[in-house]
Amino acid sequence: MAETIPAFPHTKDIWTFLFDQAGKPFPDSQVIFESATTNSRRTYADIRSTAQSFGANLQANWDWKKGDVLVILSPNSVDTPALVWGCHWAGGIVSPANPGYKVNELRYHLLDSESKGIVVHASLIPVAVEAAKAAGISLERVLVVGGNEADAIPHRLMHITQMLQNTPPKGVRPVINPLVDVAFLVYSSGTTGTPKGAMVTHSNVVSAVTLQSHVEGKYLDWKSDRILALLPTYHIYGLICLLHLPMHLGLRTVIMEKFTVDSFRRHVEDYSISHAYVAPPVVLYMGKDPKFQGANMSSLRMVTSGGAPLGEELVRAVYRRLRIPVRQAFGLTETTGVCHIQRWNQWDIGVGSNGPPLTGLEVKFTDENDQVVTDGEGELCIRGPTIFKGYHKRPESTARCLTPSGWFKTGDIGYQDKDGNLYITDRLKDLIKFKGYQVAPAELEALLQGHPLVEDTAVVGVFNKDIASEVPLAYVVLKDPIKAANERAAQILLQYVADRMSHYKRLRGGIVWINEIPKSPSGKILKRVLKERLQAGDQDKAIQPDTRHSDGRPKL
Repeated sequence: MAETIPAFPHTKDIWTFLFDQAGKPFPDSQVIFESATTNSRRTYADIRSTAQSFGANLQANWDWKKGDVLVILSPNSVDTPALVWGCHWAGGIVSPANPGYKVNELRYHLLDSESKGIVVHASLIPVAVEAAKAAGISLERVLVVGGNEADAIPHRLMHITQMLQNTPPKGVRPVINPLVDVAFLVYSSGTTGTPKGAMVTHSNVVSAVTLQSHVEGKYLDWKSDRILALLPTYHIYGLICLLHLPMHLGLRTVIMEKFTVDSFRRHVEDYSISHAYVAPPVVLYMGKDPKFQGANMSSLRMVTSGGAPLGEELVRAVYRRLRIPVRQAFGLTETTGVCHIQRWNQWDIGVGSNGPPLTGLEVKFTDENDQVVTDGEGELCIRGPTIFKGYHKRPESTARCLTPSGWFKTGDIGYQDKDGNLYITDRLKDLIKFKGYQVAPAELEALLQGHPLVEDTAVVGVFNKDIASEVPLAYVVLKDPIKAANERAAQILLQYVADRMSHYKRLRGGIVWINEIPKSPSGKILKRVLKERLQAGDQDKAIQPDTRHSDGRPKL
Protein backbone atom coordinates (compact mmCIF):
# COMPACT_ATOMS: atom_id res chain seq x y z
CA MET A 1 0.00 0.00 0.00
CA ALA A 2 1.34 3.44 -0.93
CA GLU A 3 2.49 5.71 1.88
CA THR A 4 0.26 8.61 2.79
CA ILE A 5 1.82 11.94 1.90
CA PRO A 6 2.22 13.96 5.11
CA ALA A 7 0.76 17.44 5.29
CA PHE A 8 3.64 19.85 4.80
CA PRO A 9 3.94 22.61 7.37
CA HIS A 10 6.16 24.35 4.83
CA THR A 11 4.36 27.64 5.36
CA LYS A 12 6.11 27.77 8.75
CA ASP A 13 9.61 29.10 9.33
CA ILE A 14 12.11 26.96 11.26
CA TRP A 15 11.66 28.78 14.57
CA THR A 16 7.88 28.42 14.51
CA PHE A 17 8.16 24.79 13.44
CA LEU A 18 10.60 23.80 16.19
CA PHE A 19 9.74 26.08 19.10
CA ASP A 20 6.09 26.98 18.68
CA GLN A 21 4.93 23.39 18.23
CA ALA A 22 1.34 22.83 19.27
CA GLY A 23 0.98 19.73 21.40
CA LYS A 24 4.52 18.38 21.08
CA PRO A 25 4.64 14.98 22.82
CA PHE A 26 7.75 15.56 24.96
CA PRO A 27 8.26 18.00 27.86
CA ASP A 28 10.45 21.11 27.82
CA SER A 29 12.76 19.31 30.28
CA GLN A 30 13.63 16.63 27.71
CA VAL A 31 17.40 16.41 27.13
CA ILE A 32 18.01 16.77 23.39
CA PHE A 33 21.81 17.08 23.13
CA GLU A 34 24.45 15.51 25.35
CA SER A 35 28.22 15.65 24.91
CA ALA A 36 30.01 12.31 24.95
CA THR A 37 33.20 14.22 25.83
CA THR A 38 32.10 16.48 28.70
CA ASN A 39 28.68 14.98 29.58
CA SER A 40 27.20 18.48 29.25
CA ARG A 41 23.47 18.39 28.51
CA ARG A 42 21.05 20.77 26.82
CA THR A 43 17.30 20.42 27.27
CA TYR A 44 14.66 21.66 24.86
CA ALA A 45 13.98 24.57 27.23
CA ASP A 46 17.73 25.38 27.52
CA ILE A 47 18.10 25.56 23.77
CA ARG A 48 15.01 27.69 23.21
CA SER A 49 16.00 30.18 25.92
CA THR A 50 19.64 30.46 24.81
CA ALA A 51 18.64 30.81 21.17
CA GLN A 52 16.22 33.64 21.87
CA SER A 53 18.78 35.44 24.04
CA PHE A 54 21.47 35.07 21.38
CA GLY A 55 19.18 36.38 18.67
CA ALA A 56 18.21 39.42 20.74
CA ASN A 57 21.88 40.08 21.54
CA LEU A 58 22.77 39.94 17.84
CA GLN A 59 20.18 42.61 17.16
CA ALA A 60 21.33 44.76 20.07
CA ASN A 61 25.11 44.40 19.76
CA TRP A 62 25.78 43.70 16.08
CA ASP A 63 22.99 45.76 14.52
CA TRP A 64 21.71 42.50 13.08
CA LYS A 65 19.23 42.72 10.20
CA LYS A 66 17.10 40.16 8.45
CA GLY A 67 19.18 38.38 5.80
CA ASP A 68 22.57 38.93 7.49
CA VAL A 69 24.89 35.91 7.30
CA LEU A 70 26.58 34.26 10.29
CA VAL A 71 29.38 31.77 9.66
CA ILE A 72 29.76 29.05 12.30
CA LEU A 73 33.15 27.33 12.44
CA SER A 74 33.06 24.49 14.96
CA PRO A 75 33.36 20.75 15.38
CA ASN A 76 30.24 19.00 16.67
CA SER A 77 29.24 20.66 19.94
CA VAL A 78 26.24 20.83 22.27
CA ASP A 79 26.64 24.63 22.29
CA THR A 80 26.18 25.40 18.60
CA PRO A 81 22.54 24.31 17.94
CA ALA A 82 21.14 27.16 20.05
CA LEU A 83 23.31 29.64 18.13
CA VAL A 84 22.02 28.31 14.80
CA TRP A 85 18.42 28.83 15.82
CA GLY A 86 19.19 32.09 17.59
CA CYS A 87 20.48 33.45 14.30
CA HIS A 88 17.21 32.32 12.70
CA TRP A 89 15.21 34.01 15.49
CA ALA A 90 16.90 37.26 14.49
CA GLY A 91 16.09 36.65 10.81
CA GLY A 92 19.65 35.69 9.88
CA ILE A 93 21.16 33.11 7.56
CA VAL A 94 23.54 30.48 8.97
CA SER A 95 26.50 29.38 6.85
CA PRO A 96 28.23 26.41 8.52
CA ALA A 97 31.94 26.08 7.73
CA ASN A 98 34.18 23.03 7.72
CA PRO A 99 36.30 23.08 10.92
CA GLY A 100 39.12 21.54 8.90
CA TYR A 101 39.42 24.65 6.72
CA LYS A 102 42.80 26.25 6.24
CA VAL A 103 42.96 30.06 6.38
CA ASN A 104 42.62 30.60 2.62
CA GLU A 105 39.59 28.30 2.44
CA LEU A 106 37.82 30.07 5.30
CA ARG A 107 38.66 33.47 3.86
CA TYR A 108 36.98 32.47 0.59
CA HIS A 109 33.92 31.21 2.49
CA LEU A 110 33.64 34.46 4.47
CA LEU A 111 33.95 36.66 1.40
CA ASP A 112 31.69 34.66 -0.88
CA SER A 113 28.95 34.32 1.73
CA GLU A 114 29.23 38.05 2.57
CA SER A 115 29.32 37.12 6.24
CA LYS A 116 28.63 39.77 8.87
CA GLY A 117 30.33 37.78 11.63
CA ILE A 118 31.77 34.46 12.80
CA VAL A 119 31.13 32.11 15.67
CA VAL A 120 34.29 30.06 16.20
CA HIS A 121 35.07 27.16 18.50
CA ALA A 122 37.86 27.91 20.97
CA SER A 123 40.08 25.24 19.38
CA LEU A 124 39.98 27.03 16.00
CA ILE A 125 40.57 30.63 17.04
CA PRO A 126 43.92 31.18 15.23
CA VAL A 127 42.51 30.16 11.84
CA ALA A 128 39.37 32.25 12.33
CA VAL A 129 41.27 35.36 13.42
CA GLU A 130 43.67 35.23 10.49
CA ALA A 131 40.87 34.56 7.98
CA ALA A 132 38.67 37.32 9.44
CA LYS A 133 41.49 39.85 9.09
CA ALA A 134 42.11 38.72 5.51
CA ALA A 135 38.39 39.04 4.73
CA GLY A 136 38.10 42.48 6.34
CA ILE A 137 35.86 41.36 9.21
CA SER A 138 36.35 43.21 12.49
CA LEU A 139 37.44 41.04 15.43
CA GLU A 140 34.50 42.56 17.30
CA ARG A 141 32.39 40.30 15.06
CA VAL A 142 34.28 37.12 15.98
CA LEU A 143 32.54 35.30 18.82
CA VAL A 144 34.07 32.33 20.68
CA VAL A 145 32.10 29.23 21.70
CA GLY A 146 33.35 26.22 23.65
CA GLY A 147 36.32 26.19 26.00
CA ASN A 148 36.03 29.12 28.42
CA GLU A 149 36.32 32.88 28.55
CA ALA A 150 40.09 32.70 29.10
CA ASP A 151 40.53 31.21 25.60
CA ALA A 152 39.19 34.39 24.03
CA ILE A 153 41.22 36.91 26.04
CA PRO A 154 44.65 36.56 24.29
CA HIS A 155 42.99 37.27 20.95
CA ARG A 156 40.82 40.13 22.29
CA LEU A 157 37.63 38.31 21.34
CA MET A 158 34.31 38.02 23.14
CA HIS A 159 33.16 34.64 24.45
CA ILE A 160 29.52 33.64 23.98
CA THR A 161 29.03 33.44 27.75
CA GLN A 162 29.95 37.13 28.03
CA MET A 163 27.44 38.08 25.35
CA LEU A 164 24.66 36.03 26.95
CA GLN A 165 25.29 37.64 30.34
CA ASN A 166 23.92 40.84 28.86
CA THR A 167 20.23 41.53 29.21
CA PRO A 168 19.37 43.01 25.84
CA PRO A 169 16.14 44.69 24.84
CA LYS A 170 13.44 42.15 24.14
CA GLY A 171 14.09 42.34 20.42
CA VAL A 172 11.66 41.75 17.59
CA ARG A 173 11.56 38.57 15.52
CA PRO A 174 11.31 39.57 11.85
CA VAL A 175 8.55 38.21 9.65
CA ILE A 176 9.87 35.28 7.59
CA ASN A 177 8.53 34.13 4.23
CA PRO A 178 9.42 30.42 4.47
CA LEU A 179 9.13 29.77 0.74
CA VAL A 180 11.50 32.61 -0.16
CA ASP A 181 13.77 33.44 2.77
CA VAL A 182 17.07 31.56 3.03
CA ALA A 183 17.85 29.79 6.32
CA PHE A 184 21.19 28.18 5.44
CA LEU A 185 23.95 28.90 2.98
CA VAL A 186 25.64 25.51 2.74
CA TYR A 187 28.82 25.25 0.68
CA SER A 188 29.45 22.26 -1.55
CA SER A 189 32.22 22.02 -4.10
CA GLY A 190 31.47 22.40 -7.77
CA THR A 191 33.37 21.04 -10.73
CA THR A 192 34.61 24.55 -11.47
CA GLY A 193 36.82 24.27 -8.41
CA THR A 194 35.31 27.08 -6.34
CA PRO A 195 32.79 25.99 -3.69
CA LYS A 196 29.23 27.20 -4.25
CA GLY A 197 26.80 28.30 -1.56
CA ALA A 198 23.52 26.41 -1.83
CA MET A 199 20.60 28.57 -0.67
CA VAL A 200 18.37 26.38 1.50
CA THR A 201 15.11 28.03 2.53
CA HIS A 202 13.11 27.71 5.74
CA SER A 203 10.49 25.80 3.77
CA ASN A 204 13.14 23.38 2.46
CA VAL A 205 14.29 22.52 5.99
CA VAL A 206 10.82 22.21 7.49
CA SER A 207 9.70 20.00 4.58
CA ALA A 208 12.82 17.82 4.83
CA VAL A 209 12.37 17.28 8.57
CA THR A 210 8.65 16.59 8.13
CA LEU A 211 9.22 14.02 5.39
CA GLN A 212 11.98 12.25 7.26
CA SER A 213 10.00 12.29 10.50
CA HIS A 214 7.28 10.46 8.60
CA VAL A 215 9.79 7.63 8.07
CA GLU A 216 11.78 7.74 11.33
CA GLY A 217 9.08 8.74 13.78
CA LYS A 218 7.36 5.35 13.57
CA TYR A 219 10.44 3.59 14.94
CA LEU A 220 12.04 6.10 17.31
CA ASP A 221 10.50 7.01 20.67
CA TRP A 222 11.73 10.06 22.59
CA LYS A 223 11.13 8.25 25.88
CA SER A 224 13.58 5.41 25.24
CA ASP A 225 15.63 5.82 22.06
CA ARG A 226 18.98 7.56 21.71
CA ILE A 227 20.84 8.73 18.61
CA LEU A 228 24.63 8.84 18.22
CA ALA A 229 25.82 11.94 16.36
CA LEU A 230 29.19 11.37 14.73
CA LEU A 231 28.58 12.94 11.32
CA PRO A 232 29.71 16.57 11.01
CA THR A 233 26.80 18.93 11.57
CA TYR A 234 28.20 21.53 9.16
CA HIS A 235 27.31 19.05 6.39
CA ILE A 236 23.68 18.94 5.22
CA TYR A 237 23.37 15.26 6.24
CA GLY A 238 24.23 16.00 9.87
CA LEU A 239 22.53 19.39 9.85
CA ILE A 240 19.13 17.83 9.17
CA CYS A 241 19.45 14.36 10.74
CA LEU A 242 21.40 15.28 13.87
CA LEU A 243 20.19 18.79 14.70
CA HIS A 244 16.72 19.47 13.32
CA LEU A 245 15.27 15.96 13.37
CA PRO A 246 16.13 15.26 17.05
CA MET A 247 14.84 18.70 18.05
CA HIS A 248 11.54 18.07 16.28
CA LEU A 249 11.05 14.53 17.60
CA GLY A 250 12.54 15.14 21.06
CA LEU A 251 15.20 12.47 20.56
CA ARG A 252 18.14 12.42 22.95
CA THR A 253 21.25 12.79 20.81
CA VAL A 254 24.75 11.97 22.06
CA ILE A 255 27.33 14.13 20.26
CA MET A 256 30.77 12.79 19.39
CA GLU A 257 33.42 15.38 18.56
CA LYS A 258 35.59 12.88 16.71
CA PHE A 259 35.15 9.30 15.52
CA THR A 260 37.35 6.42 16.63
CA VAL A 261 36.44 2.74 16.59
CA ASP A 262 36.92 2.47 20.35
CA SER A 263 34.81 5.52 21.20
CA PHE A 264 32.02 4.55 18.81
CA ARG A 265 31.78 1.07 20.27
CA ARG A 266 32.00 2.38 23.84
CA HIS A 267 29.36 5.08 23.34
CA VAL A 268 26.90 2.63 21.82
CA GLU A 269 27.22 0.49 24.92
CA ASP A 270 27.40 3.23 27.57
CA TYR A 271 24.48 5.29 26.24
CA SER A 272 22.36 2.37 24.93
CA ILE A 273 22.36 3.92 21.46
CA SER A 274 19.43 2.83 19.27
CA HIS A 275 20.32 4.41 15.93
CA ALA A 276 23.34 5.99 14.25
CA TYR A 277 23.68 7.92 11.00
CA VAL A 278 27.13 7.17 9.58
CA ALA A 279 29.36 7.35 6.50
CA PRO A 280 30.45 4.14 4.67
CA PRO A 281 33.89 3.77 6.34
CA VAL A 282 32.16 3.24 9.70
CA VAL A 283 30.18 0.36 8.20
CA LEU A 284 33.45 -1.07 6.89
CA TYR A 285 34.89 -1.00 10.43
CA MET A 286 31.79 -2.72 11.75
CA GLY A 287 32.11 -5.45 9.17
CA LYS A 288 35.85 -6.08 9.41
CA ASP A 289 37.61 -4.45 12.37
CA PRO A 290 38.48 -7.02 15.07
CA LYS A 291 37.66 -4.47 17.79
CA PHE A 292 33.97 -4.95 17.03
CA GLN A 293 34.17 -8.71 17.54
CA GLY A 294 32.43 -9.57 20.79
CA ALA A 295 31.35 -5.97 21.46
CA ASN A 296 28.00 -5.47 23.18
CA MET A 297 26.07 -3.62 20.48
CA SER A 298 22.68 -5.11 21.32
CA SER A 299 20.97 -1.73 21.82
CA LEU A 300 21.78 -0.62 18.25
CA ARG A 301 18.67 -1.42 16.23
CA MET A 302 19.62 0.34 13.00
CA VAL A 303 22.54 2.02 11.25
CA THR A 304 21.87 4.41 8.37
CA SER A 305 24.73 4.99 5.92
CA GLY A 306 24.94 7.82 3.42
CA GLY A 307 27.50 9.72 1.38
CA ALA A 308 28.66 6.95 -0.96
CA PRO A 309 27.31 3.56 -2.09
CA LEU A 310 27.72 0.40 0.00
CA GLY A 311 28.02 -3.03 -1.59
CA GLU A 312 25.46 -5.69 -0.75
CA GLU A 313 28.10 -8.05 0.64
CA LEU A 314 29.35 -5.53 3.21
CA VAL A 315 25.80 -4.85 4.44
CA ARG A 316 25.16 -8.56 4.86
CA ALA A 317 28.58 -9.09 6.49
CA VAL A 318 27.75 -6.58 9.23
CA TYR A 319 24.45 -8.30 9.90
CA ARG A 320 26.05 -11.74 10.02
CA ARG A 321 28.74 -10.50 12.38
CA LEU A 322 26.86 -8.15 14.70
CA ARG A 323 23.17 -8.79 13.91
CA ILE A 324 22.79 -5.08 13.20
CA PRO A 325 20.83 -4.03 10.11
CA VAL A 326 22.36 -1.38 7.85
CA ARG A 327 20.22 0.63 5.47
CA GLN A 328 21.32 3.20 2.92
CA ALA A 329 20.21 6.73 2.15
CA PHE A 330 20.96 9.16 -0.66
CA GLY A 331 20.78 12.91 -0.67
CA LEU A 332 22.53 16.11 -1.63
CA THR A 333 22.93 19.60 -0.27
CA GLU A 334 20.61 20.73 -3.04
CA THR A 335 17.88 18.30 -1.91
CA THR A 336 18.24 19.48 1.73
CA GLY A 337 19.68 16.15 2.75
CA VAL A 338 18.00 12.77 2.41
CA CYS A 339 15.75 12.30 -0.62
CA HIS A 340 15.91 8.46 -0.83
CA ILE A 341 16.13 6.06 2.10
CA GLN A 342 15.49 2.41 2.82
CA ARG A 343 12.66 1.93 5.27
CA TRP A 344 13.29 0.44 8.72
CA ASN A 345 11.17 -2.61 8.12
CA GLN A 346 12.50 -3.15 4.58
CA TRP A 347 16.25 -2.72 5.02
CA ASP A 348 16.87 -6.22 3.58
CA ILE A 349 14.83 -5.49 0.43
CA GLY A 350 16.92 -4.03 -2.36
CA VAL A 351 20.14 -4.41 -0.39
CA GLY A 352 22.82 -2.30 -2.09
CA SER A 353 20.25 0.32 -3.13
CA ASN A 354 19.41 3.67 -1.53
CA GLY A 355 15.78 2.72 -1.13
CA PRO A 356 12.76 4.57 -2.53
CA PRO A 357 12.26 8.34 -2.46
CA LEU A 358 10.71 10.08 0.52
CA THR A 359 6.98 10.29 0.07
CA GLY A 360 6.14 13.65 -1.45
CA LEU A 361 9.13 13.85 -3.83
CA GLU A 362 8.89 13.23 -7.58
CA VAL A 363 11.67 11.34 -9.39
CA LYS A 364 12.53 10.80 -13.04
CA PHE A 365 15.55 9.75 -15.09
CA THR A 366 16.56 11.54 -18.30
CA ASP A 367 18.98 10.98 -21.17
CA GLU A 368 21.49 13.44 -22.62
CA ASN A 369 18.66 15.12 -24.57
CA ASP A 370 16.56 15.57 -21.41
CA GLN A 371 14.13 12.91 -22.58
CA VAL A 372 12.64 10.66 -19.91
CA VAL A 373 14.23 7.21 -19.66
CA THR A 374 11.64 4.58 -18.74
CA ASP A 375 13.96 1.57 -18.88
CA GLY A 376 17.65 1.63 -18.01
CA GLU A 377 19.98 4.28 -16.69
CA GLY A 378 19.64 8.04 -16.84
CA GLU A 379 20.39 11.22 -14.93
CA LEU A 380 18.46 11.37 -11.67
CA CYS A 381 16.13 14.38 -11.49
CA ILE A 382 14.10 15.29 -8.40
CA ARG A 383 11.26 17.71 -7.77
CA GLY A 384 9.55 18.61 -4.51
CA PRO A 385 9.44 20.89 -1.47
CA THR A 386 13.00 20.08 -0.35
CA ILE A 387 14.73 21.28 -3.54
CA PHE A 388 16.94 24.28 -2.80
CA LYS A 389 16.46 27.81 -4.10
CA GLY A 390 19.68 27.99 -6.12
CA TYR A 391 23.35 28.93 -5.77
CA HIS A 392 24.32 32.18 -4.05
CA LYS A 393 25.42 34.79 -6.63
CA ARG A 394 25.63 32.13 -9.36
CA PRO A 395 22.59 32.39 -11.63
CA GLU A 396 24.30 30.50 -14.46
CA SER A 397 25.08 27.51 -12.23
CA THR A 398 21.53 27.61 -10.89
CA ALA A 399 20.05 27.65 -14.40
CA ARG A 400 22.13 24.63 -15.42
CA CYS A 401 20.71 22.40 -12.68
CA LEU A 402 17.21 23.78 -11.97
CA THR A 403 14.64 23.62 -14.77
CA PRO A 404 11.85 26.20 -15.12
CA SER A 405 9.36 23.51 -14.02
CA GLY A 406 11.24 22.90 -10.77
CA TRP A 407 13.23 19.74 -11.54
CA PHE A 408 16.71 19.52 -10.01
CA LYS A 409 19.21 17.75 -12.27
CA THR A 410 21.49 15.96 -9.81
CA GLY A 411 24.32 15.00 -12.14
CA ASP A 412 24.12 11.44 -10.79
CA ILE A 413 23.47 8.52 -13.14
CA GLY A 414 21.33 5.63 -11.97
CA TYR A 415 18.09 3.72 -12.22
CA GLN A 416 15.31 2.43 -10.02
CA ASP A 417 13.96 -1.10 -9.75
CA LYS A 418 10.31 -2.14 -9.86
CA ASP A 419 9.93 -1.25 -6.18
CA GLY A 420 11.30 2.27 -6.68
CA ASN A 421 14.67 1.54 -5.04
CA LEU A 422 17.41 3.87 -6.29
CA TYR A 423 20.76 2.59 -7.57
CA ILE A 424 23.48 5.15 -8.36
CA THR A 425 25.95 3.84 -10.93
CA ASP A 426 27.95 6.88 -12.07
CA ARG A 427 28.22 10.66 -11.93
CA LEU A 428 28.07 13.21 -14.68
CA LYS A 429 29.95 15.56 -12.40
CA ASP A 430 33.66 15.14 -11.80
CA LEU A 431 33.20 15.44 -8.04
CA ILE A 432 35.07 12.90 -5.94
CA LYS A 433 33.36 11.68 -2.78
CA PHE A 434 35.81 10.86 -0.01
CA LYS A 435 33.95 9.35 2.97
CA GLY A 436 30.94 11.48 2.10
CA TYR A 437 32.96 14.70 1.64
CA GLN A 438 32.85 16.36 -1.76
CA VAL A 439 36.21 17.01 -3.41
CA ALA A 440 36.38 19.17 -6.53
CA PRO A 441 39.17 17.98 -8.86
CA ALA A 442 39.47 21.43 -10.41
CA GLU A 443 40.35 22.97 -7.03
CA LEU A 444 43.22 20.52 -6.57
CA GLU A 445 44.29 20.93 -10.19
CA ALA A 446 44.47 24.71 -9.80
CA LEU A 447 46.57 24.34 -6.65
CA LEU A 448 49.02 21.86 -8.22
CA GLN A 449 49.42 23.98 -11.33
CA GLY A 450 50.74 26.75 -9.11
CA HIS A 451 53.73 24.64 -8.04
CA PRO A 452 56.99 25.31 -9.92
CA LEU A 453 57.53 21.59 -10.63
CA VAL A 454 54.19 21.18 -12.44
CA GLU A 455 53.47 21.85 -16.12
CA ASP A 456 49.96 20.35 -16.22
CA THR A 457 47.79 18.08 -14.11
CA ALA A 458 44.46 16.27 -13.87
CA VAL A 459 42.84 14.85 -10.74
CA VAL A 460 40.48 11.86 -10.78
CA GLY A 461 38.87 9.64 -8.18
CA VAL A 462 39.93 6.04 -7.59
CA PHE A 463 38.29 3.55 -5.29
CA ASN A 464 40.25 2.41 -2.24
CA LYS A 465 38.72 -0.84 -1.03
CA ASP A 466 40.57 -0.71 2.30
CA ILE A 467 38.57 2.31 3.41
CA ALA A 468 35.52 1.75 1.16
CA SER A 469 35.82 5.19 -0.38
CA GLU A 470 36.98 7.12 -3.40
CA VAL A 471 40.25 9.02 -3.00
CA PRO A 472 41.81 11.73 -5.20
CA LEU A 473 44.71 10.74 -7.49
CA ALA A 474 46.70 13.23 -9.58
CA TYR A 475 48.18 12.72 -13.03
CA VAL A 476 51.07 15.18 -13.28
CA VAL A 477 53.10 16.49 -16.23
CA LEU A 478 56.40 17.88 -14.94
CA LYS A 479 58.17 20.91 -16.33
CA ASP A 480 61.49 19.07 -16.24
CA PRO A 481 60.60 15.35 -16.21
CA ILE A 482 64.19 14.15 -16.59
CA LYS A 483 65.34 15.82 -13.37
CA ALA A 484 62.16 15.70 -11.34
CA ALA A 485 60.23 12.46 -11.98
CA ASN A 486 61.15 10.62 -8.84
CA GLU A 487 59.82 9.63 -5.42
CA ARG A 488 61.05 12.80 -3.71
CA ALA A 489 59.30 15.08 -6.21
CA ALA A 490 56.05 13.19 -5.69
CA GLN A 491 56.28 13.53 -1.93
CA ILE A 492 56.95 17.26 -2.28
CA LEU A 493 53.74 17.68 -4.29
CA LEU A 494 51.72 15.45 -1.99
CA GLN A 495 52.82 17.45 1.05
CA TYR A 496 52.23 20.71 -0.84
CA VAL A 497 48.56 19.77 -1.19
CA ALA A 498 48.29 18.47 2.38
CA ASP A 499 49.65 21.75 3.78
CA ARG A 500 47.15 23.90 1.89
CA MET A 501 43.93 21.91 1.79
CA SER A 502 41.55 20.33 4.30
CA HIS A 503 42.39 16.77 5.29
CA TYR A 504 39.76 15.17 3.04
CA LYS A 505 41.20 16.83 -0.09
CA ARG A 506 44.62 15.19 0.24
CA LEU A 507 45.90 13.10 -2.67
CA ARG A 508 45.42 9.78 -0.92
CA GLY A 509 45.42 8.00 -4.28
CA GLY A 510 48.95 9.22 -4.98
CA ILE A 511 50.60 10.68 -8.08
CA VAL A 512 51.10 9.18 -11.53
CA TRP A 513 53.64 10.81 -13.86
CA ILE A 514 52.36 11.31 -17.41
CA ASN A 515 53.84 12.95 -20.51
CA GLU A 516 50.65 14.73 -21.58
CA ILE A 517 47.16 15.20 -20.13
CA PRO A 518 44.60 13.89 -22.68
CA LYS A 519 42.25 16.67 -23.77
CA SER A 520 39.49 17.27 -26.28
CA PRO A 521 39.94 19.75 -29.17
CA SER A 522 38.23 22.36 -26.99
CA GLY A 523 40.76 21.77 -24.20
CA LYS A 524 38.54 19.79 -21.82
CA ILE A 525 40.36 17.13 -19.82
CA LEU A 526 39.27 13.65 -20.91
CA LYS A 527 38.74 12.13 -17.49
CA ARG A 528 37.25 9.01 -19.06
CA VAL A 529 40.57 8.27 -20.81
CA LEU A 530 42.47 8.66 -17.55
CA LYS A 531 40.07 6.35 -15.72
CA GLU A 532 40.55 3.74 -18.42
CA ARG A 533 44.31 4.04 -17.93
CA LEU A 534 43.88 3.54 -14.21
CA GLN A 535 41.94 0.33 -14.79
CA ALA A 536 44.64 -0.82 -17.22
CA GLY A 537 47.35 -0.58 -14.56
CA ASP A 538 48.21 3.05 -13.85
CA GLN A 539 46.77 2.82 -10.35
CA ASP A 540 49.47 0.31 -9.45
CA LYS A 541 52.12 2.79 -10.65
CA ALA A 542 50.93 5.62 -8.41
CA ILE A 543 53.50 6.96 -5.95
CA GLN A 544 51.67 6.84 -2.65
CA PRO A 545 51.84 9.41 0.15
CA ASP A 546 54.23 8.71 2.99
CA THR A 547 51.48 7.74 5.42
CA ARG A 548 53.44 7.20 8.61
CA HIS A 549 55.21 9.41 11.09
CA SER A 550 58.72 8.50 12.24
CA ASP A 551 57.27 6.57 15.19
CA GLY A 552 55.14 4.43 12.89
CA ARG A 553 51.79 6.14 13.54
CA PRO A 554 49.59 6.63 10.45
CA LYS A 555 49.75 10.17 9.05
CA LEU A 556 46.72 10.16 6.74
